[in-house]
Amino acid sequence: MVKQQTRILCKQQGQFELRAMSSAEEGTSVPKLHRLFIKFDPEAVGVVAILLGVFQVLLAVPLYYMDVDLHITQLLLPLFIGLLFVLAGSFAVASEKSPSRRLLMGCAYTNVASLIAGLLALCLYSVSLNTVHGSDVPCTFKGEMYPEKCPGQYLEDFFRSITGLLIIYDLGALIVHSLISFSALKGLRFGLC
Repeated sequence: MVKQQTRILCKQQGQFELRAMSSAEEGTSVPKLHRLFIKFDPEAVGVVAILLGVFQVLLAVPLYYMDVDLHITQLLLPLFIGLLFVLAGSFAVASEKSPSRRLLMGCAYTNVASLIAGLLALCLYSVSLNTVHGSDVPCTFKGEMYPEKCPGQYLEDFFRSITGLLIIYDLGALIVHSLISFSALKGLRFGLC
C-alpha cells in the first residue's frame, strides 16, 4: 500500500519514468548504486578508483625525496588526492556490497569531493610541469655515460615524467569518479521514488 502511494506521489510530481532498474530496485527499497549501462559494474569501478588513488600515493614518495625546489603543496598534493581517491573508491565498493542509504550518501559526497579535488589537482599538476627549475649553479660535472646533460637536468626530466604520470592517473580518476558520482546521485534519487 505504501509502495503504491509513493508511486502515485512520484507520478503526480512528474518524477516517475521508465528506466533500467538497478539491482537494489528489483524488490527492495534500499538505495544502491545505479547501473548506468548494461556492462557497468560499480564494484569494479570502485576498485579501479582505489587503484588510481594508490598510484597517486605511491608517486608522492619519489617527489618527497627529490632535490628539486618544490613548494610543500606540490609535495603533499598527490598524497592527499590519492588518499581521497582511495576513500571514495572504498565507499563505492562498500555501498555496492552492503547497500544502505548512509553508505550511498557517503559514496556520493566523497566522489563529488574527489571530482572537485581531482580537477584542482589537474590544474596544479599542469602548472607544476613548467615551474620546476633545478639548481642555478653551472654544471661542472657531466656523466660519463651520458655527457650531453647534467645530473640536475636528469632530475628535472624525472620530475616531469612523474608529473605526467600523475596527470594521466588524475584524468583516469576524473572519469571514474564522475561515473560513480552520477551513479550514486541517481541511485539516491531513485531510492526516493
